[in-house]
Amino acid sequence: MIPVRRQGICACVLLTIASAGCGRVATSSSTSKSRVSATSPSSTTTVNPATLVAEAHLLPWDLPAPVYRTMASAVNGRLFVLGGIDAAGATVAGIEEADPVTGTVTSDGALAEPTHGATAFTLGSQILVFGGAGTSVSADVQGFDPTTGITQIVGQLPGPRADVAGAAPGSEVVLLGGFDGSGPLQSVIASTDGKSFHPIGQLALAVRYPAVAVDGGEVYLFGGLLSGAEYTGVFTTAIQRFDPATGQSQVVASLPFPLAHAMATVLDGQIVLVGGSTSSTTSANIYRFDPANDTLSQVGTLPEPVTDGALVTLGQSAYLLGGISSGPLASVIAIDLGTPSS
Repeated sequence: MIPVRRQGICACVLLTIASAGCGRVATSSSTSKSRVSATSPSSTTTVNPATLVAEAHLLPWDLPAPVYRTMASAVNGRLFVLGGIDAAGATVAGIEEADPVTGTVTSDGALAEPTHGATAFTLGSQILVFGGAGTSVSADVQGFDPTTGITQIVGQLPGPRADVAGAAPGSEVVLLGGFDGSGPLQSVIASTDGKSFHPIGQLALAVRYPAVAVDGGEVYLFGGLLSGAEYTGVFTTAIQRFDPATGQSQVVASLPFPLAHAMATVLDGQIVLVGGSTSSTTSANIYRFDPANDTLSQVGTLPEPVTDGALVTLGQSAYLLGGISSGPLASVIAIDLGTPSS
């Protein structure tokens, strides 16, 4: 069910690994978009993080169609958007490739199976997509090769897992929480290749749809759904920190209000939390989280409230792709950090 304009949304990403299982999928012809210059990168001069502000603006190019709960990753200066849910509420398999410098978006194949609510990372030359859901919650690991346009099912999770947080704090991909088809998950598992997995710990709180980011080898989860319906259930204010080295998790701080479906990334060395949903509204807020003292401060505002989009950092900009506002979005928002005078 798509919420009407509410204030905030989160996106999940899916990780895919190529192996045996699926043949080459057809690649459609390129879809031309208007060509635009890339946003000028922020200065790399050392500044006091407390003075940073976030500037967010709609780019003059869009994705080919609205999509939310999509997955995204960056490879060789390109943004790849994989699967998700379309404006009609159907889970889709399409893969789009976007060049943020030119604003050109092209079709680049399809997933082996339609998927939304997964988590995605670039591992070697492939984009790996873990779990997610279509007609049911999936345990499949899919692998997409951007050079060939081929996606294959290359592995299996220990069990079905969607609405999951994913992070890569070291040499392993870590999957935290999520949903197995019956309830939220507390377990944390890890893999170096997307084919074999092992448990590494437990979250302090079992959550679906948290935002996730990494700092100093530790994983931070922001909010999430504890129980109930996806957009109107019980959300949490908890900011959890998980240490992959020890398998320990604890709640280290609280959000100003219960939040789920939000998006997070690391931009210019700073953890940035964007958008998300409460049980009654959608957020346009942009926050910076400081893990040194576990504090959260608002540093900007999105052009419009967004939830369930995909947030990817490429260079010195973060890109928010798709999501939901008053309805599903095809828009792309660029976010940059700087000082008030920059």
